[in-house]
Amino acid sequence: MKTYKIFRRIIKTCGCLILFTALTSCNTAGQTTLLWKNDSIAYNPESIVYYKTGNCCYVSNFGQNPGDGMPYNQNYVTKFNLKGEVLDRKAVPNLTAPTGLCIFNDNLYIVERFGIVKFDLRNNRESTRYRIKTTNFLNDVAIDPDGNIYVTVSDTDIIYRIKDSKVEKWFESMEIMNPNGIMCEGDKIIIGVCSDNTLKSVAIANKELKTVAVAGKGIEVIDGLKKYGDDYLISHYKGTILRIRSDGRVTKVLDTSKKGIYCADFEFIEDRLLFIIPSLKNNLVSVYKYTPD
Repeated sequence: MKTYKIFRRIIKTCGCLILFTALTSCNTAGQTTLLWKNDSIAYNPESIVYYKTGNCCYVSNFGQNPGDGMPYNQNYVTKFNLKGEVLDRKAVPNLTAPTGLCIFNDNLYIVERFGIVKFDLRNNRESTRYRIKTTNFLNDVAIDPDGNIYVTVSDTDIIYRIKDSKVEKWFESMEIMNPNGIMCEGDKIIIGVCSDNTLKSVAIANKELKTVAVAGKGIEVIDGLKKYGDDYLISHYKGTILRIRSDGRVTKVLDTSKKGIYCADFEFIEDRLLFIIPSLKNNLVSVYKYTPD
């Protein structure tokens, strides 16, 4: 466990140390207050989702890419609560370098190297595996209102869709080169496009492509993507969270990049104004309270 200069108290829970702070950072998009951070929850955490029904979170342990020597089926998704306590270390086992997560109708959808794993949260069991035949990097996942699954392939210009259990190359365009973060917003899919630092929408009905917002220069990887009212929240994996307002203004919410603390595919609980952040290269999960301006 790393040590920090500013702290109020340290609590030992479930055999690991959780450090609580009252450190507040000011910026042009309000304030973020670090509530706790814990480096014992996950190994290379890549994505976090909040399950409201269970009042808990799930985090993907990316581990190490099999191409770098990690055996297959050795990774997992961990379940933890908002106090930083691990509830089930291997809630979903037998995964290979999992990344993006999404919850829809009490099912957890997990991106791994071979496709999508669907996990039934109510019955606590794996229900389906969808194989996507590609050697490219499957990354993030979103579900539309009809339950169709969309998957970004970050080293291509492709979005896959799984509809009626059939995998199809749904959308392909140089205008979405290097897609990463993805979410469903009504009748369209929103994509974080890393090649030009934009958010683009694709209409589900006719695949009409539009630019929704421009994140600005220097945002090489739009990893996390969430909605906050009429605004968007995005993360640059090196440690920055930005708020893109409906009028196009881009303001900084959090920046831990100078400390070398990364920010991958974060969760934002809007009714609690909480950011739950996985720091992929730091083995760190952090929770921040957001006070908007």
